[in-house]
Amino acid sequence: MGRSVAAIAVAWLLWSALWIGFNQAAQAAFPTMFDPTRRLVLVGPLTALIAWSAVCSVAAGYVCAWVKRSTPMATVWALAFIQLVVGIGFEVSYWSLLPAWYHLVFLALLVPATVWGGRLRTGGVADPA
Repeated sequence: MGRSVAAIAVAWLLWSALWIGFNQAAQAAFPTMFDPTRRLVLVGPLTALIAWSAVCSVAAGYVCAWVKRSTPMATVWALAFIQLVVGIGFEVSYWSLLPAWYHLVFLALLVPATVWGGRLRTGGVADPA
């Protein structure tokens, strides 16, 4: 149980650090485009945010499986569910600043990207013995 909690915590911290770092870099490079107080509707930057979210999720799933080692996929699924629940909370809080399609695509990719990352680590096997 302790290894599962550690795997989820490490993976969550990785996802968060990657996401926050990318957003901080984008805001520093393009302050008027990535102003967190203004509505963002440009497809290019929104697509970049979605793509980066998927990269973060794949990395988190991979690291979660790596830390858990033995039969990791249940833990990866737990991480994916936690990410989705927390993601819903964040997307609701930013609903007025971004288009609905962005929120829906962002949320729709969290679980499959995280699980894919875990499967990359396990060689595509659901839970290797």
